[in-house]
Amino acid sequence: MSRFWINSCLSCLLVICCLSSGGELNAEILRLKATAVVDSPIVHLGDVADVLNADPEQVARMEQMILLPAPSKGRMRVITISEIRSRLQALGVDLSRLELTGRSQVRVTLKEARKTVARTPVMTQQSVKKAEEKIHQALSEWIKRYFPDASAFTLTVRVQPADVSLILSNRADTFRFPELNRFAEAEQVVGLNFIDAEGTARLVRVFCRIQNVPEILAAKYSLNKGTVVRADDLMWVRPDTNQTGISDPRLVIGRELTRTVHQSNVMRTQDLMEVPLIRDGAIVTVTARRGGISVRREMRARGTGGIGDSITLVALEGRDRLTATVSGYNQAEMNYRPASEIQRSAGIQFISGTVEPTGSIQRTGGVRDASRSAVRRGGIRR
Repeated sequence: MSRFWINSCLSCLLVICCLSSGGELNAEILRLKATAVVDSPIVHLGDVADVLNADPEQVARMEQMILLPAPSKGRMRVITISEIRSRLQALGVDLSRLELTGRSQVRVTLKEARKTVARTPVMTQQSVKKAEEKIHQALSEWIKRYFPDASAFTLTVRVQPADVSLILSNRADTFRFPELNRFAEAEQVVGLNFIDAEGTARLVRVFCRIQNVPEILAAKYSLNKGTVVRADDLMWVRPDTNQTGISDPRLVIGRELTRTVHQSNVMRTQDLMEVPLIRDGAIVTVTARRGGISVRREMRARGTGGIGDSITLVALEGRDRLTATVSGYNQAEMNYRPASEIQRSAGIQFISGTVEPTGSIQRTGGVRDASRSAVRRGGIRR
């Protein structure tokens, strides 16, 4: 009984001494957890332990103390009480005023991020078209600004549906295309740089194709019908949208105009023709050949034609008419048939559509000589 009394007195004296010394009993307590799940790459003291018996400011400060790196995804890390004590001592915590209770070690894992299904907004064809038109205009202005010597070109643009809303929601005057290759003819991927409404730099990939449109030929000054075009009569011009023309000078120079072309008007194929070697009303020498024998006759042209054109010829006297191929200046040639298709005859005859016996009366009234060839309509006579 006396011993219990003595112990009670000693306990009271200890409490009195502690209270008089300024609150030595108010030491902080760390109660370690059995497990902890962290959502950051660093483990803080507040993740693995509860801070007790401390003012709120001290609690907040201690909970934010950094202990160790968090384990990798899918792994677990065990942190012992001795590791926590060593780390706190390194951070300058007075361990004499700190009591550690609870578990002797804490199993720490990294919180798995929630798998969110990104929903790509469904873009209509009209929205995609508007985005492509917006990029088309901005890219065309970019080319004209930074490639002023570029010739006419056509531009096609494609955008990814996932980028349509971002393109439509930002201003086109902020679009930049620093990676553009102006002279690449194949489709290329170009980085579109811009600053969004929140001031953040953004990068979008767009697809584009630039095709050069060659310049076309036009009249340097008004050219009248019948003029044979020379190189000095022409100049190069850039075609307007959807305008067609001739870009090969060989198809224009040396040809004759079939109509008057006014100054700056583009040259058109339908307004040009080969310079005629035979003109309407000209006297033409028409030739029919068979082997080493040829028959010639003078006839009058009914029409105009260049080399290789078919032209109608009529007799200078009478009504004979035939078709021949222009072979030179005021010269034409009859096509002849193979030997197997030619009538067995003493000579070469032009086709007239009728067969007259040898020695018959010709239209001129004379007797035809069988040893000579009669000139009539058509080609070689069957």
